[in-house]
Amino acid sequence: MPTLTNPPTVMIQTVPAHRVAFIRHVGPYTEVGPTFGRLAAWAGRRGLFGPGTLCLGLFHDDPDVTPADKLRCDCCVTVGDGVTEDGEVSIQAIPGGECAVMTHKGPHSGLPEVYRWLFGTWLPGSGREPGNAPAYEVYANSPMDTAPEEVLTVIHLPLTVR
Repeated sequence: MPTLTNPPTVMIQTVPAHRVAFIRHVGPYTEVGPTFGRLAAWAGRRGLFGPGTLCLGLFHDDPDVTPADKLRCDCCVTVGDGVTEDGEVSIQAIPGGECAVMTHKGPHSGLPEVYRWLFGTWLPGSGREPGNAPAYEVYANSPMDTAPEEVLTVIHLPLTVR
C-alpha cells in the first residue's frame, strides 16, 4: 500500500457544481502547462477572471494504467451562464456532491504520490466508494508566482452517496 510520510487530512464535503470553460489536453499530465496558458489567455481577453473564478484540472485517466500519450486532462476555468463555446474552448458542468477533499502543499511533482496514497490507502480504508465523475484539482494559487513549496492544490475525489 502506498504510504506518505505526512499525509494530508481528508475531509468529506458536499461541494457545489461548477460550470467551466475548458480545453482538453491529451498527453502526459506534466505537460498541461501550455494548455492552461492558452485557456488563461482566452479567459483573460474576455475579462472572465474575477474574485470568485476558479482554475481547475479535471483528470480522466490513471497515469499508472493509461499510456502517457493517451492521458486526458481538462484544463478549466469557472464561468457564468452567458459564456459559450469558442474555437478549441468547450463548456461542461462538473457535478456537485459529496467529495473527499484534501489539500496538497508543495510542487505539483508531488501529486502522483498523493494520488497513489489517496486511492491506494485512504479510499480502501475509508469504507467509501469513488463516484462516477473524475477527480479534479482546484488551484488555490499559481505556480507561476508562488514558491514551489507554497503551491496549494485542493484535490476533490467524487464519492458515491451512501
